[in-house]
Order: sequence, then C-alpha cells, then structure tokens
Amino acid sequence: MSFSISIAQARQQVNGIIVVVTAAEVTAGLRTEVAATVADCTAGVDLNSLFKTLQFTGKAGQSCMQVLNSTPVVFVGVGDLDKKADENRETLRRALGSGCNQLRSLEAAHILVCLPEEKPFGVPRATYLEQVATVLTIAQYRFVEFKKDKKVWEPAVFIAHSTTADLAALQIGFMIGSAMNKARSWADMPGNHMYPSILAQKAIDIATEHKLAYKVIEQDEARDMGMGCFYSVAKGSIHPGKIVVLEYTPAGISDAPVIALVGKGVCFDTGGISLKPSNYMTGMKYDMSGAAAVFASMEIIAQLKPNVKVVGIAPLVENMPSGHASKQDDVVVAMNGVSVEIDNTDAEGRLILSDALCYVQKHYNPAVVIDIATLTGSCAATFGPFYAGLMTRDEELSAELSEIGRFVGDKVWPLPLTDEYQPAIESAVADISNSGSPTYKAGAITAGLFLDHFIDKGRRWAHLDIAGVDSKIPGTTYLGKGATGTGVRLMVEFVRRYKKG
Repeated sequence: MSFSISIAQARQQVNGIIVVVTAAEVTAGLRTEVAATVADCTAGVDLNSLFKTLQFTGKAGQSCMQVLNSTPVVFVGVGDLDKKADENRETLRRALGSGCNQLRSLEAAHILVCLPEEKPFGVPRATYLEQVATVLTIAQYRFVEFKKDKKVWEPAVFIAHSTTADLAALQIGFMIGSAMNKARSWADMPGNHMYPSILAQKAIDIATEHKLAYKVIEQDEARDMGMGCFYSVAKGSIHPGKIVVLEYTPAGISDAPVIALVGKGVCFDTGGISLKPSNYMTGMKYDMSGAAAVFASMEIIAQLKPNVKVVGIAPLVENMPSGHASKQDDVVVAMNGVSVEIDNTDAEGRLILSDALCYVQKHYNPAVVIDIATLTGSCAATFGPFYAGLMTRDEELSAELSEIGRFVGDKVWPLPLTDEYQPAIESAVADISNSGSPTYKAGAITAGLFLDHFIDKGRRWAHLDIAGVDSKIPGTTYLGKGATGTGVRLMVEFVRRYKKG
C-alpha cells in the first residue's frame, strides 16, 4: 500500500472511492469539498433518492456500494459523531475497514478516500491522518502464505484534500501499520513453520535492517545464567528455546531513560504434560503474539527515533510434552532466586516471562517495564475480544496506559493487583506456585501477582494480558479474521510520549 496526495493523479487512475459520511450529510448533502471531489462520479445522480432507495441513513456501521458513472463508490456511515473522541475514532476505523473490505472484493488498485472533518476526533491533523493511514494499511492484510493463489491486495491510496505537509504523517501511519501486519503474519504462521529459531531470525532481520543492537541467549546459556523457569519450559521441545534482546539507543543522549518491553513468545502451546484438550489447542500458534508485538514495536521505534533507550526482550519456546518436559510438582528456581513449584505445566507463559523480567532489570535498570502476553483464558473470559487486561500497582502508569489505549485503539482495562490474592499462589514446598488456587479463582490476577514476584521493589511495571484480543476479533472490520497485532500501537505511543521524570 502506498499513499499519495495528488488528486489530479487520483482522478485519472482511481477505480474505487470510499466516502465517509455522517448522518447529517446523508440528509443535507455531502460537504462542498467532498461533493466537488467526486462530482464526475455523481454527475446526474440524485444521491438523496439513491440513499432513500438503499435505506442508507449514514448511521455508524452502515455502508452501501454503487457504481456511479463507471466508478465503484462505497459510502460508509459514521453516524452523528457525537460520542467521546476516542469512540468517534474507533467508529471511523471501522468505517474505513468496511470500505476497504468492499473495494477489496473488486480488487480496486487505486482508491480515493474522502474523510470527515477531523474536529470530532479530538486530535491534531497530523495525528488524525497518521491513525487513518495506520488503519487503511492494516485493513488490507490477509494471510495467504499457504494459499495456491497468493495474490495480496495492496492498493495505492489517495487521501482527498491532503497537502504536502500531510505526507509525513501518512508515511508514519503506513510504517506503523506495515509493522503491525508483519507481526500478524508471524502470529498467523502455523507452528510447524514458526518455532523459536525462525521467530528469533525475524527479530535479527529487523535489528540488522534498522541498525539495532541485538543478542540471542541460547537455551543452555540461559540455564547456566540461572534462568531455571525459562529452561523448565524450553527443554521439553526438540526446538531449543531462545531469548532475543533488541536494543534501540538514541544518538547523542548518554543518560537516556530505559523502557523495557517484554513479550511472551510461546510459538505453540500444547500445555506440556498438563496437556490441553484438543479443542483448546487449536489456535495456540497465537501464543507468541506478545513477542511478535514487541519485535514489531522495536522496528517502528528504530524508525521514529525517540529520545529514550528501548529494550525489547522476548523469551521464545514451544511448550511440548516429552521425556524432557517438566512435570507437575517439579520445583525450579528463577534468575532472582525465587523458587517455583510447577503445579500446572500449562501455566508456562509466566515461567518464561519471570526470567526475562529478571534479566532485563538486572542488565538494563529500566525506568519502566511493560510486559505483554497471551497469558490467561481467565482474562479472555472476563473481557472478551475488545479489551486487554491491565495489571499494575502504579496508578499513574495505569491511567496513562488506559488513556493511550483509547487514543490509538488498543484498549485496556485495569484489574486489581492486590495482596489479598497472594495466598492463591502460596506453595508448601517452594516460595510460590505457578498456578493459582481454584479457591481464589481470578486466574488473570493471580498470574499477574506471580509476575510481580520478579519485579524489583519500586520498579514501575505494567502487565498486559492480551489473551482475548490477540486474534479473531468479531465486528472489527479493519482487523479481518486472524492475528490482530494488538499492543503494537499502545507500546509505540507510550514510548513516543515518554518523558524523563
């Protein structure tokens, strides 16, 4: 996908148009500048009568497509745009996704997009166009790797009424969307084509292309460094586990604060010895979505060049049953000396994250740590497919991440991270258990409390549980049927805004 501002060129080449309209415009007529842009298509067409015939009122979620003077035109409604700005932005995202989906079916190679005025969306024009470009880019994604016909839809997009000054914002949006699509393609890849060494190479490719420092800690090296929790999971597979670290360092800033992004990378999760039922194992290729999001975020950060140092770290494993796999009742010791009783080998994500959290704090002393993981079915059951769970003891950080999530469309909702639940992970034989007691239920919270044992006292840290939002989100037109790339926009925006305290 590419973006252009040349309307003259667009009108010569365009073979599909998306017109975003409010309910008021359906009644009173298109805005003057929009009407002028599509005048050659609508010449001789009574749009008011057409809309009545099609029962198109412009409410949010409505769309209709008509061929007008040989050009397919998709009208997509956004209602009255009278809600909060973040809700209006999501309405626009879904409208654009709907328009793209209809023009995709026609394989339109050059599309013109007529946007509503930016005032109801509560952001500066550059941010508005950046978010538009992001959603138009991610809306074109489809996973076709194993299709006989690998044709992908990558139209040239012309944004009506944009200027040369808008190009930078459009290109940033395209860059963010492209990185998200890369993460989605990794997560959509089946487990026999995406195991730790392959995903590690994807990260190395990003580092090489964008001049990031990197290191790969091999499975046995991690064991020798005291990462007993990580090793307990990794050793069960024929594909050795790896811990990948990517580093972005801003030029000329010696005392830049460090932000650490930590992503869970279970390339396939069988549950290990605590084997999942077969109907719960389908889709476990998505269990590395946190790692994919971190790697994609690092690619974007390397290009945006913020004035903070960012470390992205992801422990990569497969959770498999074998003669080498961990068993229930095993006791392992993490890098910080905390001993863990393995009560359930299917609670493996928190094990590999614990050592990654210890490592990044020991070696980089980050000002803020954010981990992202498809961690618990409990979180998915609580929030369904529209919100990620957010757990932190830092109220200011919670508020900031919640606001950023609404701002970019990666919505999160806080869960309590309090010591009332600590007895749920007590162990009779070790410091803690890796699985919460069923008496306390609250599986997402007890998983968050487990991770809290590997965070240095006073360290700013937040845990994002994306188990319900990593794939197959219904009704979100711009995300399709597979992986979503959830968390990329949130983490990147957090880094962009960060200021040293």
